Amino acid sequence: MLNFSNPNEFVPIHHFKIPTVYTWGNEYRDKREAIRKIAVKDFPNKPHKYNWYGFTIKVKRNRFERRLDIENIPKLIIDAFSSKIIDADKSQYPNIKLYPDDDLEYVRAVQIEGTFSDDGRNETEVWILGKI
Repeated sequence: MLNFSNPNEFVPIHHFKIPTVYTWGNEYRDKREAIRKIAVKDFPNKPHKYNWYGFTIKVKRNRFERRLDIENIPKLIIDAFSSKIIDADKSQYPNIKLYPDDDLEYVRAVQIEGTFSDDGRNETEVWILGKI
């Protein structure tokens, strides 16, 4: 089991919150662009030279909204930072490219956790980490 909190193995690259929960489905490009629009704020502009990348994703969901398949959440977030998909989307945010593709060569770990929100709001919190 990976330990993302080990500073000798992983470097925190970026952290951001999305004030909703997007799932893989229709309008993929629009959802990826919405994720990029939020992620671009304070996005580090230094070169990203890591062996591979990992994501930790925490979701809070309103209990009374439609049911949610948690495994459909990471796909859009991971795709949002792929050079291949950013180019295909003709994204307005080309500066947040982290890796060429979203395959195992570049993205090897995804931790996702879901809970119901106490206040009825939806939120997705994302941490991107680089493997040293």
